[in-house]
Amino acid sequence: MIEFDRPTVIPSVRKLKDLELALQGPSDFVLLSEVHIGNLEPLAARCAQAGKKVLVHADLIGGFKADRDGIKLLRNMFHVDGVLSQSAHVVSAAKKAKLLAIQRVFIMDSRSLDRSLAALGEARPDGIEVLPGALATHYYTLFDQWADQCALIAGGMVRSREEAEELFDTGYEAITASTSDLWKMSF
Repeated sequence: MIEFDRPTVIPSVRKLKDLELALQGPSDFVLLSEVHIGNLEPLAARCAQAGKKVLVHADLIGGFKADRDGIKLLRNMFHVDGVLSQSAHVVSAAKKAKLLAIQRVFIMDSRSLDRSLAALGEARPDGIEVLPGALATHYYTLFDQWADQCALIAGGMVRSREEAEELFDTGYEAITASTSDLWKMSF
C-alpha cells in the first residue's frame, strides 16, 4: 500500500525539460508520463538520484509491452518503483513483481465505471487513481470503501490550487498533475 503523510501533488512529467522542476518539489514521487523505453533508464536513474520514487504509466511507455516480462524489466532493468495502468492484469503483474501498483479508473460513462469498479476487486491495487479530477470529487463515495486497503489518488485536468484543495478536502490523499505550478505547492 502507498501511504502519504500529507496531501501530495505527484508531478506528472510529460515533457523532459520539466523533469528538473519536478525533482525540486516536495513530493516523494515523480510520475514519468510520456517516456520511451529508450530514455527510461537514465530518467529513472535521475529521479532516484534526487531521492524520488519513480512511477510510470505502463500503458504509455513508447516501445514497451506491458506484459509480465515487461513489468519485470521495469523493476530489474529500469528500477522503477511503481506502475500505473488501466489494466487489472498489468496491475496484478506489477504487484507480483513487488512494484507499487496503481489502478487507473476513468469515469467516462456508467459502463466503464462499473467495469472499473469490478476490476478493483480482482487487481487489489496499492492505489486507485480516479480520472478526471473534476469528476473524482463527485464519485469519491464509490471509492472510499477501498481507503483502508489502498491510497486514493485523483488526476487528470487538475489545473489550480483550488481544484487540488477540493480533491484533498473530499478525501483524496494525492493527485497527479502535469500542471507544473502545482508541483511546488504544499497543502
